[in-house]
Amino acid sequence: MTTEIQTETTEIQTTRGKVYVIDRGRTTLRAGQGLLTGLEVVFRHFRDALTRKLERPSQQTGVFTVQYPEERLKLPEAFRNFPILLYDDETGQELCTSCFQCQRICPPQVIHMTQARDPATGKPVPAVAEFLIEYDACMSCGLCAEVCPFDAIKMDHEFEYSTDVHGGLTLNKEALNRPISYYEKIAPTFWAEVKDSAMKKLQGNMKRRPDLIGVAPQMIEKIKAKRAEAAAQAPAPAPAAPEAAPVDKAARLAAARARAAEKAAEAVPEPATDSAPTDKAARLAAIRAANAAKKAAAEGAALAADAAPPASGMPADKAARLAAIRAANAAKKAAAEGAAPAADAAPPVVESAAPAADAAPPASSMPADKAARLAAIRAANAAKKAAAQRDGSEE
Repeated sequence: MTTEIQTETTEIQTTRGKVYVIDRGRTTLRAGQGLLTGLEVVFRHFRDALTRKLERPSQQTGVFTVQYPEERLKLPEAFRNFPILLYDDETGQELCTSCFQCQRICPPQVIHMTQARDPATGKPVPAVAEFLIEYDACMSCGLCAEVCPFDAIKMDHEFEYSTDVHGGLTLNKEALNRPISYYEKIAPTFWAEVKDSAMKKLQGNMKRRPDLIGVAPQMIEKIKAKRAEAAAQAPAPAPAAPEAAPVDKAARLAAARARAAEKAAEAVPEPATDSAPTDKAARLAAIRAANAAKKAAAEGAALAADAAPPASGMPADKAARLAAIRAANAAKKAAAEGAAPAADAAPPVVESAAPAADAAPPASSMPADKAARLAAIRAANAAKKAAAQRDGSEE
């Protein structure tokens, strides 16, 4: 099937240059040849549409590229459709800190968020409480992802959001959240560039988030289950053995101080016979010995109470009272032994202090220092009473 076309070229000279006029003449076609030529093109495309598809850019025929939706082309990493939020796969912590940068820069103003607060203090924390995006008005410009300083908001590749529900395209935080592994799968190169800085910033923000504040809603139950499992598998702490060594050491120190006070009382010089009466000198020596024993007992009890750590099964106040009782007993013994020689020459002492000492409340209901002083007073009264009894028997 051929077509004969006669052409003729004519050159015309003008003031502005040459003009070439082409006269194609008349096209000579036989009857029905043009119709058959058009049908040939139609049938060729019909055949290619059924049997071939475009596999290479150089091909110019074929209707179908892929059998969508069964077959899908891989989208490039830079493809952007709608924003999403990222959270850590392991901890469930969201990268968003509610800095409001994306909300401020959004041209159609479709991003809305509120900042989370500490329930104990009411102060704001670097976490987002609620996040809303109106997909039906979003223009997919990607400015929110560009301006985010924490790489918390990225552009998704999902585009199948057709719905007949009004308001169904207004997504909350739970619907916007995606794990980091999801974004790393669709844009591995982009995430590798910002991974280190994003995770470093997330670790710093996690330290300022109390309990489950900032955890993705879909991860809260999983985090609670992990914590319960870890608590169940943790071994119970073994009870520590009671440490009585520091208490005994403090008691020995108190006894040593009491003995030193006894020696100091014995070293008090006796007054001359011509300058002071013998009974007055004896009473003065007994009073000095009792005061030294009282001071030593009080210091020893205080040291024992400060140095003695509570045993594993004993409260701190009970350990302090036990240390005070031991120190008081040691001081009482030392005071009794030291005051006896000085009290041999002392006159009888009124026994009115004994009932008051007996009526004093027990040391178990008093602080350690008060109990120690009471023990020293009882020791001194016992020494005076013994001295008085001895004087009476000698007379």
